[in-house]
Amino acid sequence: MFVFDMYAANGLIDGADVITAIRGLNLNPTIQLVNSLGGSDNRGEVTHTFDDFWKIYVEVRDDKNAGGFVDFVECLKIYDIAENGTMKLVDLTHMLLSLGERITEQELDEVLKDCMLETEDDDGWFPYLPFLCRLCERPVPTSWKPT
Repeated sequence: MFVFDMYAANGLIDGADVITAIRGLNLNPTIQLVNSLGGSDNRGEVTHTFDDFWKIYVEVRDDKNAGGFVDFVECLKIYDIAENGTMKLVDLTHMLLSLGERITEQELDEVLKDCMLETEDDDGWFPYLPFLCRLCERPVPTSWKPT
């Protein structure tokens, strides 16, 4: 598997790289889930063979609690009070900094820089679907209307 080879040295992947490698395979597990399966926050603490990595990957892939793109859209729709495909940037910032698996201010800046090509309007609203598509590395639909 190509992604394993990218991170593996001498046929072993460091436990700290497992989360990044799995996310590189289009899965979005939490750090807590991956660490419970053998990942690590600390480099050099544990290493895995390809077979070990594959077992972790399969567990993550089959995890029923992992959200997908549609789930993420539904979460952002909660903040779409006008039901027009927009939400306030301040609400997105609050979600990312304080709910679930939190990110740092620096990580937030990187996410917004990479995924927020549309600017917010004068009232602070922005279209959330193009942002989410970029975040999840999916094509942005040419025609989309919230339901």
